[in-house]
Amino acid sequence: MTRLLVFAALLSMDMAAAAQAQTHPCASEPEAAARLACYDRAFPPPPEVHEAARERAESRFGLAAAREKEAGAAPVDARDPERIQSRVARIGNPGSAQRIFHLENGQAWIQADARSTGQVQPGDIVQVRKGLMGAYQLVMPNGVILRVRRTR
Repeated sequence: MTRLLVFAALLSMDMAAAAQAQTHPCASEPEAAARLACYDRAFPPPPEVHEAARERAESRFGLAAAREKEAGAAPVDARDPERIQSRVARIGNPGSAQRIFHLENGQAWIQADARSTGQVQPGDIVQVRKGLMGAYQLVMPNGVILRVRRTR
C-alpha cells in the first residue's frame, strides 16, 4: 500500500512537471490582447470566425459605447470598418432637419446637420463612413454628404 501511494505521488509530480513544460509561449504574455493575438497566430481560427468578427464589427459601426465597453478586447479581425453600405428601409421625420435614416442592416442614423439638402428615398443604397474627429457621414447616391450619428 505504501509503495502504491509513493508511486501515485511520483506520478502526479511528473504529470504536473510535464504540464508546466508543455505551456505554450503565448501563455506568458501579460497583456490579454497581445496574448490573444499570439494564440491566433499560433492557432489560426477558421474562416467562419473571421467572417463572424467582421459582421460583428460592422454591426457595431458607429456605436461609441460598444467600442468603449470592449476596450482591451481584440477579437480576430475586429478592426472597425472605415465605412458600411446598406439600403435605406425607411426615413423618419421626412422633410425636417432631423431626418432618421433606418437602414436594412438594422442601423438607424439621425441627421446632425441643420440643412436638409440631398434627396434619398427608401430603397436607395447609401454609404456611412467615418469622418473627422469621431464624426460620421452619410453619402447619398447623388454624392451629397450629411453628418450623421448612430441612434440604434
